[in-house]
Amino acid sequence: MDFVPGFIRDFLDWLMYVVLTPLFSAIGNALQLVIIAPLDALGAPLWLQVVLIAVMTAGVSILIRKLLRVDEKEAAFQQAFMARKQAQELIKELDDWKKQAVLYDASDKELDERFNEYLAQRFARYGLTYLMPVFFALFWLDHIPAVVRLKKETGAVFVISFPGTVKGVSGISLPLLFITVYLLVIFAYFRFRPKRKIEQLSSLYQK
Repeated sequence: MDFVPGFIRDFLDWLMYVVLTPLFSAIGNALQLVIIAPLDALGAPLWLQVVLIAVMTAGVSILIRKLLRVDEKEAAFQQAFMARKQAQELIKELDDWKKQAVLYDASDKELDERFNEYLAQRFARYGLTYLMPVFFALFWLDHIPAVVRLKKETGAVFVISFPGTVKGVSGISLPLLFITVYLLVIFAYFRFRPKRKIEQLSSLYQK
């Protein structure tokens, strides 16, 4: 980090310890009070708490997806991409093969640029939609009192313990249960939601 100017390091330290750490700590305490405390009061086992939080996290991802208008942006790109591909078909009607080659080359470069821009934007959108909620939820779960206590007592976080070992495994870990439930909810959402414009355009393009 020697190549980073001192004032930038100072700013990053200030951002981490003065802004982000207290902010996430406050959010974690609020979630603990609103979600975990009532579940503990009801006597819900840890595995059930993890399942419910995974379902909530999937709901947050779906909400973020809607707020970012991912479907609309995907559909708009597909429509624009197909329109440009169809425009390329008109180049075939030119009699001069040299002009055809120049136009094909220019069109292909433009398509490549648009596609690379689309991939970068898609990566950013999907990171915000899926990776960030999962990362923060798992980070928060790893610091709730029940999990901290379980790690101190057993050295591991098996939210579901087997009576014996199954192929050397003593139980189902917190991350595995969380990710499994999260993915099942996301899969169910895409499986049973009404067919959107993006799927219709994709089907048309494949034909």
